[in-house]
Amino acid sequence: MRSLTVSFLLTSCFLSSQSIKVTDSGFTFTLGAVKILKQLMESLENENPDLSASPPVPLCINPNLPEEFLEVCQQEDQDRIFANLVQIITPPDPCEICANAACTGCVFNKI
Repeated sequence: MRSLTVSFLLTSCFLSSQSIKVTDSGFTFTLGAVKILKQLMESLENENPDLSASPPVPLCINPNLPEEFLEVCQQEDQDRIFANLVQIITPPDPCEICANAACTGCVFNKI
């Protein structure tokens, strides 16, 4: 009985996390897809720091880009839309998410 309850709770948590949507410029995406977009953009910036100011053409041809974003790749302002989406899910101050004393990163950043 316990395992049934635990599996039900895990399933409901998973399904509720899939329902979170991020919207910008009339486009709506799942939170999971935007997290993947953020990872791809960060990896491109780390590989080629000079590309950070140019449109993300390599991003649009990346096979790991979720299909949800293919329509955005056809837009002229794709770089702005992608940047906005990543900015929406990125906290402005990493210490804002610290809720307890175990978050030592906040202590060291304020010194």
